[in-house]
Amino acid sequence: MGLDTLGNLLLAFASICALGSIVSAAMTRTPARGGARPLAVYLTYGTLAFTTLAVVLIVAAFLGENFTLEYVAYNHPTLVGPWAWLFRVSGIWAGREGSLLFWEWLIAIYAAYVGYKALKHDDDLGFAATGVLNFIQLFFLAALFIPLNNPFKLLPPEYLDPQTGRLLIEAAMNPLLQTWAMVAHPPTLFIGYAGLAVPFAFALAALFLGDTSKRWVQMSDRITVFSWLMLGVGIGLGAIWAYIELAFGGYWAWDPVENASLLPWLTGVALIHSMTVYRRREGFKGWTMFMSAVTFVVVLLGTFITRSGIVQSVHAFEQDPLSFWLFLSMMVGSLVVMVGAIVWRRDALAGNDAFDRVISKEGSYYFNNLIMLLATFLIAYMTLAQSLPAWIGGGKTYGIDDYNLLARPLGIFYILVMTVCPILSWGGQGWAEFWKRAKWPLAGGLAVFAGLMAIFFNGMLPYYQPAGESAFWHHFIAVSGLLTAALAIALPLYLFYDGARKRAAARGESFFTALRRIMTKARTQSGGYLTHLGMGIILVGLVGSTMFVETHELSVETKPGTVAEAHGYSFAVRELKETTEPNGDVVYTLELAAKRGARDIGVLKPKIVFPIQLQSKNQSTQKVALIQEPLKDVFVSFHGVDQNGQASVTVKFFPMQWWVWAGFIVTIVGTALASWPKRQLQAA
Repeated sequence: MGLDTLGNLLLAFASICALGSIVSAAMTRTPARGGARPLAVYLTYGTLAFTTLAVVLIVAAFLGENFTLEYVAYNHPTLVGPWAWLFRVSGIWAGREGSLLFWEWLIAIYAAYVGYKALKHDDDLGFAATGVLNFIQLFFLAALFIPLNNPFKLLPPEYLDPQTGRLLIEAAMNPLLQTWAMVAHPPTLFIGYAGLAVPFAFALAALFLGDTSKRWVQMSDRITVFSWLMLGVGIGLGAIWAYIELAFGGYWAWDPVENASLLPWLTGVALIHSMTVYRRREGFKGWTMFMSAVTFVVVLLGTFITRSGIVQSVHAFEQDPLSFWLFLSMMVGSLVVMVGAIVWRRDALAGNDAFDRVISKEGSYYFNNLIMLLATFLIAYMTLAQSLPAWIGGGKTYGIDDYNLLARPLGIFYILVMTVCPILSWGGQGWAEFWKRAKWPLAGGLAVFAGLMAIFFNGMLPYYQPAGESAFWHHFIAVSGLLTAALAIALPLYLFYDGARKRAAARGESFFTALRRIMTKARTQSGGYLTHLGMGIILVGLVGSTMFVETHELSVETKPGTVAEAHGYSFAVRELKETTEPNGDVVYTLELAAKRGARDIGVLKPKIVFPIQLQSKNQSTQKVALIQEPLKDVFVSFHGVDQNGQASVTVKFFPMQWWVWAGFIVTIVGTALASWPKRQLQAA
């Protein structure tokens, strides 16, 4: 039996198990429920088992360099060395077909976990959610049988040497994907994508069963936060990859596929916060369920954008009409079913939705949701506008400046709302009480702001290069962002300090013992504070590294000793050398001795790489060199040598770049702390 036949049989068996589990889950509401419940879960395990075997089959083909499968032939890495096996494993998520299989496998893992918890606690809600997850799996498994999505297609035999099994065509993994970041970036994204199906499944299950209590939130909130965490990790790793590998001089270009990953992150923020209101106040019931569907749908929208060919992107796959209609029907169907179920159960969803005062936790959560949903809608529209009909404002293409014009003020306003939320009370409070809580964080924020303004005048303004917008508006947005960031940094630090101080005084503990116990006992709250702190740090980095970038295009002789200068830095040519890597890649390295003033910094080695699989097309990639300092990055890229022996070099200055990465780490730590499982869980 060939790999193609075996692989497709495994997918077929997985589909049969998923379908059987759906039927069994439906039967749990009938007199035959006793036997149907365990059967529904065991069949879910079967789906996981068969998809696991399918994944193992693909991975084994990559490890064994079995090029009889077309997917393996076109996505195998060319790197050699002790870590080559890891890049071969990463081949499963490097392309269209394998990444879809990998995604389905992750959904199967979540479904099996939910089913396990349901069986353990004999829980109706868990069984119903398992059925919904299996229904989702059926769609993904159906998509895998579409020819352009099937990872088990055979390579035409004329493309292989029958004696050696080696390829007779130039085919391999994209060289830009053969980096450590791409080993980690796609799987973390897919873990997040797959997990965001769980709150949707529980919300829909709760509506089907008429159980609109907070149980479904309690059973899915940790998975929701964990999935949002992994999605954030994936986005961050993607930004690092773009910054280092793509060499365009940045980490976010508002590319359609980048936007596709951002959309569920934005709606995930809204979902997590509305879940808090549902759990704590029995409020936002219908809205929270609706947001679970919106989040799931925008996850599918990302797949739709990437796989349908509806938009042009360097990350998108070729056009596929079948995938277009399959994922479109899945998006529309999910939304229609959820809205219909909410209307059906509207009487049971009546809750504590109203709030009397805007200055309240409920008010801040309301604006949180409103801003995130507005941002999601506008970014989705701008992303898809090129493919929409003219009668709804389509046929337009939006560039980076257009997105920034939207994102900057909206993002600053959102972080301001986020910052104020922890000092607000449920039900609201008077201005006197608000001022009592806010005055010391405000004082701390102003102190931080003073420090940031010193950095602004000395470490940002010197790199300002006028663009299309007015200088006044540019600087107004920048200063507003820094003020908001200062408050976002100061307030959680104050809350940690104040909480530890009060606990230490009440219990006779040392300050640091009290702080440690607050962070370990009140993990959800402490994790939220850290996440807010990280967002404030990121905002400082975004202001500097996107609004005050200075670019120098240099032309320098390749003769050793030739010096080029840019903003107080000098770059002396040491040599231009050509080397061939063990895998056949040809590399041209321009060695530059860098100085800041009179102080030696080190040797920079920007490179041009001609990967072996692209040499016949004379195509190359670039490897940048970086000088990384606490208050700025110096970014150097090498573009080639002209007929006169002049090397083309770009030098960019990114103020506060490290603050983006530092804030990203703090945010991830905070979200991980918030999503850490409780010692005793009653369900998923």
